[in-house]
Amino acid sequence: MARKLIKWSPPYRGEHVERPVFDLVDLEKDGHIGRIILNSPEKRNPLGYERLLQIEMAAKEMELDDDIRVIIIKGDGPCFSAGYDITPTPPGEPKRNTPEHGYHHPDRDPVWQSYDHEHLRVYTTLFDLQKPVIAQIHGHCLAGGSELAAFCDLRIVASDAKIGWPVGRHWSPGNLQVSPWLMGMTRAKYYMFTCEPISGAQAAEWAWASEAVAPDQLEARTEAIARQIALTPTDLIMLTKRSINRQFEIMGFKTGMASSADHLALALLRPSHMRGDEFTKRARSGGLRAALDWREAADGPQTGADSSSEPPSAPDPAADRYGG
Repeated sequence: MARKLIKWSPPYRGEHVERPVFDLVDLEKDGHIGRIILNSPEKRNPLGYERLLQIEMAAKEMELDDDIRVIIIKGDGPCFSAGYDITPTPPGEPKRNTPEHGYHHPDRDPVWQSYDHEHLRVYTTLFDLQKPVIAQIHGHCLAGGSELAAFCDLRIVASDAKIGWPVGRHWSPGNLQVSPWLMGMTRAKYYMFTCEPISGAQAAEWAWASEAVAPDQLEARTEAIARQIALTPTDLIMLTKRSINRQFEIMGFKTGMASSADHLALALLRPSHMRGDEFTKRARSGGLRAALDWREAADGPQTGADSSSEPPSAPDPAADRYGG
């Protein structure tokens, strides 16, 4: 039986719409705190088309809940999220990282970067949400996982977490170039040029994270911050959030994010990528784990990197057209 996809424009107060089945995230409500939990720990909580839709729809439902004042997004299992789900789709199963039949048209989607714009649409929902959103980050927070976290209002991280953009050496210059807005130009260039992961402690020093704490204190500290924020009523804090966001919008934040999609399109249409470099060829034939092993043998291990704990997945060849 084909999987039923429920997708809607956010309902307004009192409107009765068919509610999606939230099977790719778990939802919790505890007083004034709502939680959205990525629930595929065995795969390190990869982000795909439907999971991102469910994150967005869950956040909009919590926005309508008058009891909830703060939302926490976190991952079950060993990490927050290892990035976008670019593993091959078994025959007969729906695609995970993109809609089954693409977005608009197979010729136009890569040039328009429909893939990246869909991510931006979801993340902008969190950015514009009336209620504060906190990312609670432990373990790996890589590639797409780092983008999801970056669009939350606060990022509370375990000091030993790993935040990084490992696909920057071969595939993507940054799907959504948010890092300069958080850590400044100099650090953003170091982070994106070297493709080295940074620890949670370093992320806090560089202002990518709001605060870094000992791993065994992460949940308690995140909950304490959420409870403190929840002391402010929504009709006030929503204006505080919008007031701060507007300053960055005036400086061009949203235009910059849209421009990122243009640069991703160029990166994936560049001749060397279209020909396929050695890394891409090995990833297509033997999987991402094999490509990473080859890269480490050829280039040496990245400083501070823990490539052995990156997810052992292989890219879907179609994903090369969209980015990691």
